[in-house]
Amino acid sequence: MKPLKLLFLINFTALLLSFIGNCSTVIVRSWDPPHKSKPVDRVRVLLGKSNSDITLKTDGMIKVYDVNDLIIKKAIDSITIDSQNLRAKIRLSFEKNEFNFKGISYRGTAEIIPDSNGAMVVNIVPLETYLIAVVPSEMPANWPEEALKAQAVCARTYVVNEILNSGNRPYDVDATTNSQVYGGMEKENPRSDKAVNETKGILAVFDGYPIKSFFHSNSGGVTEKPENVWGGERLEYLASVKDDYSKTAKNFAWKETIPKNSMNEKLSSLGVGDIRDIQVLGRTPSGRVDLLEIDGSEKSVKVKGNDFRKLIGQTVVKSLRFGIKKDVDGFFIKGLGFGHGVGMSQWGSYGMARENYSYTDILQYYFKGIDLARVIEK
Repeated sequence: MKPLKLLFLINFTALLLSFIGNCSTVIVRSWDPPHKSKPVDRVRVLLGKSNSDITLKTDGMIKVYDVNDLIIKKAIDSITIDSQNLRAKIRLSFEKNEFNFKGISYRGTAEIIPDSNGAMVVNIVPLETYLIAVVPSEMPANWPEEALKAQAVCARTYVVNEILNSGNRPYDVDATTNSQVYGGMEKENPRSDKAVNETKGILAVFDGYPIKSFFHSNSGGVTEKPENVWGGERLEYLASVKDDYSKTAKNFAWKETIPKNSMNEKLSSLGVGDIRDIQVLGRTPSGRVDLLEIDGSEKSVKVKGNDFRKLIGQTVVKSLRFGIKKDVDGFFIKGLGFGHGVGMSQWGSYGMARENYSYTDILQYYFKGIDLARVIEK
């Protein structure tokens, strides 16, 4: 199979879905978005930063190239780079096209790029190869096939959107939940490989452009609009939708008790002193906390729900669909869902797949008015 070569225009094949009874027919037509763009056949993944020695390991020959693509060094099995003395970007290729960094093995090549505090390690990997590590890092590989396919399209669309909007940044995404989790070769699994391969090149698009295909673990029964979480512009395809498919998941409902001393510590940056009470002042239409008031011995402050969740910890306050009250042990919090709630609920996709919905059904349920498009190989 030829690699994707998309240098000036990304070409897509639009997949328009027309439904007849319980069947769907896919009509394929050619489509070109009205813009110039970057190549999307490879992904630049930030693996980490270091202000000390950087060691990469492999089996076999390592070649190091300078910014002019000239070989400046060779090594066998392992190489260590002094990040403090690196003055320009270098590229490393590996005999078996794989390497290990900090105990995790990755496919592709690497770049080490100096920055103000040392150097960045960036993995350069083909798009579809990147996805075979991302999909099982974000969703269990033993989940239903159609859920895995929906995750594959979401992950592919997300990273293509990031590539197109990376500007002058020397990487497109990182390997954590700040972007999407990229667990390396150890995460690869035949079932998720199959989902990636069977949706190869397919993106979710809206009005001629790859969408911001956000996803989260569990919606708590209703998804959220992005402007209610992060602010910014309204995106028509990211409407709030009722989501009964997420309700059977184990992480649908949760509760936590945070001792008073712990709450004081977590919110100390607000400068309110000893916390006496916390009240919800406003909610979004989906029932998520928009604004809280923190009443302390020194002063009272108002805090946005998303900021409160970050201060307490996003694995403690698992979503913004919660209530809070003071009790004898501290503060009792009870909520629904897990994650920011925007876009596709992964547990919702699981529920839909179990009810025999296809991956296209799943995507069009959570992302309203989208089309599917396949990147044309050049």
